[in-house]
Amino acid sequence: MDWFAVAHAGDAGVGLGAAAGLGALAGLLATVPMNLPMQRLPEGSTPPFVAAGALTGEALSEVSAGLASLAHYASGTLAGVGFVLVAELVERSVQARGGAPGFDIALGGTGLLLVPHLIAAAVTFSVLFVFFAYVVLPLFGKEAASRARQVRNDWAIAATVYTVALTALLPALTFVLV
Repeated sequence: MDWFAVAHAGDAGVGLGAAAGLGALAGLLATVPMNLPMQRLPEGSTPPFVAAGALTGEALSEVSAGLASLAHYASGTLAGVGFVLVAELVERSVQARGGAPGFDIALGGTGLLLVPHLIAAAVTFSVLFVFFAYVVLPLFGKEAASRARQVRNDWAIAATVYTVALTALLPALTFVLV
């Protein structure tokens, strides 16, 4: 595989920058279905406020809804880029070692390799959950400390919805746009 070719659709390769752009778009779009559990769960809307407070130094109760929304969508967009980079790192690492069984199965018509894609999904969920639940929340969500268990549970559900949506959207966008 060419160092700068990430996803292949037929004979057309997509460079790393374009793949990161697709990841950003998929990440942004995957944030939309994530809003459903976040709006319905008791502490579902807390994580964006905690994240915005972490970025601004404001108390949870002082963070505006607009700033929380911006933090939410920006995080989703960046996580989409991270997903693509992890998939590419896994793919290149395995290919540099001569390949591995099952690592050549592509998602139909997209050129995206299934196993690196699924590994990227697992890593994305893990980073989203662990980083927020065990780093950001304890450090910056002190106002929500008494509700931390519920916040973590609701965050796990929302992060799962996001990861599933991202895992499906990235190949769909690659198929349509590439």
